[in-house]
Amino acid sequence: MKIYPKIAIGGLIIHGNEILLVKRRDEPDRNKWAIPGGKLELNETLEDGLKREMLEETGLTIEVDKLIGISEIITHNFHYVIMDYRCIPVTGIENAGSDAVDLKYFDMNSLGSEVNEGTREFVNKMLASEDMIHIVISHSP
Repeated sequence: MKIYPKIAIGGLIIHGNEILLVKRRDEPDRNKWAIPGGKLELNETLEDGLKREMLEETGLTIEVDKLIGISEIITHNFHYVIMDYRCIPVTGIENAGSDAVDLKYFDMNSLGSEVNEGTREFVNKMLASEDMIHIVISHSP
């Protein structure tokens, strides 16, 4: 039995007006582009989990800069709270890892339908505001 909500972390690597996204290997949103990240493991700090996920998905070791926002995704039998942090790449070579099919930079002003809904909404709010971002994506069963 799954216990919800789950805590997840995401890492935003931004160069100018571009953001690094990964093409998801697994559901939800398989084959859609999204902010790299994943579930926090038991006894893992947010920072340690983010560093692990970023290395696994992008091949990069990162420095955690600051919390940018929180997303809540709530659907039938699915509830995630995602904390997204700005990250600074330190070492490594950008390379899609275990949970990613591919990775590439996208212009933040023109994210299309190949990018998942939560990522598009998050980035649009981030571009429109200097404040902490909070989004809720909820779909009834």
